[in-house]
Amino acid sequence: MVSNRSKSTKKGSVGEEPLLKKMVLVAFTILGIGFILVNVPITILLGYSIAQFEISSQQIVAEISGKILFILASIALMVVGLLFVVGAVQYYERTITKGVVFLGTLVASFYLLCLGVGSILLIQETNIDALLMLSGSVLIVLSVALYIMPSSPIKIGGAIIGVLGGVVIARVIYNVSILELVFKWDIPFTGPFMSMAILEGIVIVLGPIAALAHLFSSNHSEGKPLTHVFLSLIGLIYGIGLFVGSLFLSLSFWNWIWKSPWIGPFHEMPNWVLSTVVFWSASLILIAIGGILLVISSFVGFISVAQEFS
Repeated sequence: MVSNRSKSTKKGSVGEEPLLKKMVLVAFTILGIGFILVNVPITILLGYSIAQFEISSQQIVAEISGKILFILASIALMVVGLLFVVGAVQYYERTITKGVVFLGTLVASFYLLCLGVGSILLIQETNIDALLMLSGSVLIVLSVALYIMPSSPIKIGGAIIGVLGGVVIARVIYNVSILELVFKWDIPFTGPFMSMAILEGIVIVLGPIAALAHLFSSNHSEGKPLTHVFLSLIGLIYGIGLFVGSLFLSLSFWNWIWKSPWIGPFHEMPNWVLSTVVFWSASLILIAIGGILLVISSFVGFISVAQEFS
């Protein structure tokens, strides 16, 4: 009787695994393309903003430098999008994805580092949130460096530092709209990683916690489903944040685009700039679709985990 139950469970898990891999492949491919497409107009608009300056004071130089760092950050996020696609393909083909995850984390940390330094230059005063963004990204880089070490105690220390760095960055994401610093459009921008700020902060904290749980459960086969639970939970929260945040930002753009002939942040802007914002808004829909697919993938992951526990 027990053997029949285990056989049926195993059969169910085998049936769910190909579906999960396909869902993850499609979700992260769409998200990766979305990250690239969204950051193209951001880079163009930042470049246009820099071109409007006349270098006449040290304050202007600092502001230009801050916006250049934001351009570097946008390019870094495009690389993260590319790594989303590469990692998804590797996961689908059952090849090792640790290298892609490590590189993606480093690039994402560099992205946050550019945002932190750029924010300080734009604000041009001692600001606690900008300093926290800078220190949090440094902690994440240190965490990744320690986590790849062969020693288990050092790995645990790296994961704990990662949790601390995640908490610091989550606080900044919740308190500050990073893109509002450069565009000043009074629009509800998403967090740095295209999600709702509060949910994005939760995900950044849960990531290192999942890595810590993986360390404790990796030596025990019965503990492996715990890692899958964390990954599915992170995917669920992040997917919801991507869908809601991107869709709301896209609708906010369209609201002001329709009003642009009369009022709003896009009033009297050149037509090509308005077209660039339209492209940005359309690209956000792709991220929203990827978010929904990520939520569905997470539910499939939860089903697979439930079968492992049963």
